[in-house]
Amino acid sequence: MSDLWVEKHRPQSVQDIRGQLPVVQRLTIYSENKEFPHLLFAGPPGTGKTTAAMALTKDVFGEDYRQNLLEMNASDERKLESIRNQSKAICKNCPLWQC
Repeated sequence: MSDLWVEKHRPQSVQDIRGQLPVVQRLTIYSENKEFPHLLFAGPPGTGKTTAAMALTKDVFGEDYRQNLLEMNASDERKLESIRNQSKAICKNCPLWQC
């Protein structure tokens, strides 16, 4: 089965992101340095939050980026306990850069 059009054409690297120049410049620096602080992406739907996070983690961690990314959607995760459990689970795993 083929990917959805939006997934097929989603930017794969920070360098591929267009628009929001100040944000892209900051993410580019993080990407080049191969490290970044804890980040929280917020904003209205469709502004590229998930795309930016995925592109940055792909640039830094390569193919293993999914092991170092916790994607949570507020429309799916409404309860504090659910968010706590997911956060704890990913924090217990050894990040790629420490192993």
